[in-house]
Parts: sequence; C-alpha cells; structure tokens
Amino acid sequence: MRIAIVRKKYTFHGGAEGFSQNFIRQLADTGHEVHLYAMKWEGSSLTRNLFFHKVPAVAFNSFLRDLSFSISSFIMLRKKREFFDIIQSHDKTIYQDIYRAGDGCHIEWLRQRWGRKGVLGKLFIILNPYHWLILCMERIIFKGHRFNKIIAISELVKKNIIENYNVDKRFIEVIYNGVDLERFKPENRDIYRREIQEAYSIAEDAFTALFAGSGFERKGLEFLLKAVELVPVPLTLLIVGKGHEKRFEGLIKRQRVIFCGPQKEIHKYYAASDVFVFPALYEPFGNVHLEALASGLPIITTRQSGAAEIIEDGRQGFVIENPEDINDIAEKITLIMDRNQWQRMNIEARKLAEKFSFEEHMKKIYALYGSIKKPRLSSHL
Repeated sequence: MRIAIVRKKYTFHGGAEGFSQNFIRQLADTGHEVHLYAMKWEGSSLTRNLFFHKVPAVAFNSFLRDLSFSISSFIMLRKKREFFDIIQSHDKTIYQDIYRAGDGCHIEWLRQRWGRKGVLGKLFIILNPYHWLILCMERIIFKGHRFNKIIAISELVKKNIIENYNVDKRFIEVIYNGVDLERFKPENRDIYRREIQEAYSIAEDAFTALFAGSGFERKGLEFLLKAVELVPVPLTLLIVGKGHEKRFEGLIKRQRVIFCGPQKEIHKYYAASDVFVFPALYEPFGNVHLEALASGLPIITTRQSGAAEIIEDGRQGFVIENPEDINDIAEKITLIMDRNQWQRMNIEARKLAEKFSFEEHMKKIYALYGSIKKPRLSSHL
C-alpha cells in the first residue's frame, strides 16, 4: 500500500513523536510505501520505502504553526488523493482517512485545567487564541466528519470524543499503543543503571523515582514534587522531559530532584529507576507507561490517564483517583520501596507490557486498513 502519515514534527523526544517514528518504520519494513508529511524530520536516514515531504508552515508561534500546517497539508494531500491508499494523521488536520486521536480531546484537557484555576488562570485560558484554534479544529474534525475512522488510543479517549462531539461509536476503534519490548526490558537494569547513577552522582543503593514527559503542568509534576517531600525516607527523583523547570524549584526542599531534560536514550533512565510516577491531570494514554512497564517498573498513575485502564491496582502499580492527593501518592511510593513488593510488581509489570507489543499493535492497524474501502475524501472535501 501507499500510505501517507501526517505529523507536524518527527523528533527524538516526546512520546507521540517516538511512537510515530516506530510506527512508520514498522510500515516501511513490512514493504509498504510510506510518505511522511511533516515540517521537519529528525529520524535516521530514509529507506527505500520511506519518503519525506516537507510541509511549509509558519513556525513563529504555536497558533500560526498549527493553522498553517493544517492548511498546507490539506492542499498537498488533496492533490495526491488518488496516489494514496490510506492517509493517516497523527495531528489535528482536516484531510485524512484515519485520524489518530493521540492527543485525546483538547476540550477535555481544558475542562480539567479550568476546574483547577482561579479567576486569573481562567482569564488566561479564555484569552489564549491557541486554545480557540485547537477547539475549532477539533470540532471541524469530529463534527465535520473529516475521517473514515478514528483511532482512539484508550477507552478514555473514545468516551471523551463521544461525550463532547457526539461521534457515532461505530467510527471509533480503540487501539492501544505498542511498545518495543527489546529496547525496553528489565535486563537493561544490569547494563545501564550504574552508568546513569554515575552520570548524576546517585548512590548505588538509592531508591529512584522517574517522571518522563514534556508539558509538566498537564502531566502533574507539581503534585509529584509535593508528594516526594512527604515520603519519610530519602529518595532521588529523575525528571526527563521539556518544561519550565524554574516554576517548580520552590517545591524542592528535602529530597533530591534532578531535571535531566529531553533524553534520546530514555531506556537508560528507566533502567536506572525503581518506580515510574505520572500523576497526570489528563493523559490520553502516554507511551511512557508502556515503556516503564516493559522495563519492569511499577507504575503510579491517575484515573485521568488512559493507562489506568490496563493497570490492576496493587498488581503492576497503583491508580490514584486524583492527582492532588499527594498523601496517597507518597504512601504508594513508600509501599513500593519495600523490596518484596517491588520484586513482585517488577515481574507483573513486564508480563503486562508483553501484551502490548508493536507486532500486536500493527496487526490491529492492518485490520483497520483492510476495513476501509475506497476513501471517500475526494468527494467529501
């Protein structure tokens, strides 16, 4: 098949970007002709079956970037409609056969954020034109039926789409992400743990918690920093990702917190850690959950994360009802510090991850492709 994949950027950091890179490699390695439509490509060299098409966009700010990218990709793809068997978008664009709702629903994220803001915070949300643009594009996609099928990466996302935009559930397929079980594995602990510990001057026997993700507010870093201060014994917290670090410095008092920035070799940081904590306000699923599980890390996440659907509370980790419950987060971290508890959860985490291999993910994707008959977009738009 000839498949077009649309994503604003293909970079080394970010869960969605990393997933997209693995996904297109899988398609190309299977023999499909894959065409990437993006503003830039930071992946490895293009192969025989992989082609890059630069989408012109105004990168001055996020509003102009997203608007111009959507318009430009629409113009470019519409001209090539008959060339492609499938057009799949991983971003909010208005021309695709399959829309992968990897970012969930922006309206749902704003709802979660709105309830936690004061008057001034609410005013900033209202006056931010970017939010209005994304809400408008979201409405065009869902209400305007700019798709043949929607991939929801969790039941949470499917529920959000139906409740907010009244999309018929027949058009939504829930397909959980896949994880590279060879790159992320418990054996990495013996290979890389000491390397990372030495790089950051971490004691060999230190209990280490990990947070990974860009967009610190949405992913609940504030609550994690407050929670680790309540843990009665010393620990080290590694924070991998991109965000405004200085905003959180005042929360760091007793425990050791290390901001590591975005990391290309993220598998080494899982190997150096003992627990993955992700108290998100809203997270459609998050590849980091599967990467942590595959690495053998118990997980602490929230009910507002799609990953909560696959975790059995107390078995592979714990699910916190509300990210603000810092006492509960601290209590669960303390429980996992028990060596017997950790060893049991380590085994169960890996077992769970093995159900979400990239091979299983691709089987479901190909089944979805097979269910789509001749695309109707050329007549619809």
